[in-house]
Amino acid sequence: MNNAIEAVDVSKRFGKDIVLDHISITFESGKIHGIVGRNGSGKTVLMKCILGFLRPTAGQITVFDKRVGRDCDFAPHTGMIIETPGFLPGETGRSNLLWLGRLRGKVSKERVNEALTLCGLDPKLRKG
Repeated sequence: MNNAIEAVDVSKRFGKDIVLDHISITFESGKIHGIVGRNGSGKTVLMKCILGFLRPTAGQITVFDKRVGRDCDFAPHTGMIIETPGFLPGETGRSNLLWLGRLRGKVSKERVNEALTLCGLDPKLRKG
């Protein structure tokens, strides 16, 4: 599986407003990608369509070989923080990551520590 995410000819309308107009894009597995554009250009709408939070007006989106809206309601093996993230106040960054990891039961303490280290943070630090 080389392509993790593929959007083909995706359009999204809200009433008469066209937010996405025949967008086709592929995100390869194992790489980090970014979507850049001015405010109101449709970046968040595209991401919500990819994840399954919104249904495109036209086109199709495939995530890890599953067609969103047909094979699955929401994109498998994905997560996203849209707009303003919420964190548990008074908890450390490590504690917040552990809570998020427990939501799906797929992230170990060791993996959280690796992620913190990768970002240049000390997993043993107890500051909030």
